[in-house]
Amino acid sequence: MSFHWEADFEQSGRSVLAVRPIVWKNGWPVAGDNFKGGNFAIESERRGYALELTVDFVRMKQERQGWFNRNQMQQPAKPIANQTLAEVIDTWPKGDIPARIGDYMYRPHQRWTITPVDSAGGYLSNPYFKITIEGTERALAATADKEVTTVPAYTGADEQLWRIEQLTDGTYRIMPKAIPGQKGINKEFCLYSAGDSTPTLAKYDFNSDNSKWNFKKH
Repeated sequence: MSFHWEADFEQSGRSVLAVRPIVWKNGWPVAGDNFKGGNFAIESERRGYALELTVDFVRMKQERQGWFNRNQMQQPAKPIANQTLAEVIDTWPKGDIPARIGDYMYRPHQRWTITPVDSAGGYLSNPYFKITIEGTERALAATADKEVTTVPAYTGADEQLWRIEQLTDGTYRIMPKAIPGQKGINKEFCLYSAGDSTPTLAKYDFNSDNSKWNFKKH
């Protein structure tokens, strides 16, 4: 939908044309939000599993407590700190790392930074985005065989740029700008949950939750 801002504070207070997605709530159309990026877990609408790197699981450091240790159980409960990137990054492969889907556990290999790339073009309501592992330049990328992987560093290649749009039910479609070996801008294939643990690229289908994703703030 489009409408007119009398004074857009993000555009120096100028009068501008606004373009927003339509979201349906209780049978009524309302203005959705243009995606702006940030730090997120990327979760499939299909089962709620999160996009992650295919890396070995590193056990978290913690002080074990149980009913068998009465002295420990009498101590006040305290939160266990989240695992940090520095604790695990040296265990990851140095080259390309495929993506998979798994239970979200606040681990570094599941935490993504999504950043608008204004210089890469885009479309009427949004720019393209790069999607990297938080704290690194390891970037999500489309492959020639219509799979998804991560490359060690973001280069600005079209297969590392992503179109992110809110759909009418409030979920999001995530599409690579280009697929290696295919001509022109990709207009058909989106990030797709082919199974509980398998992200891939497939033709967008609004009627399938496999085509839909959500962004969860850490």
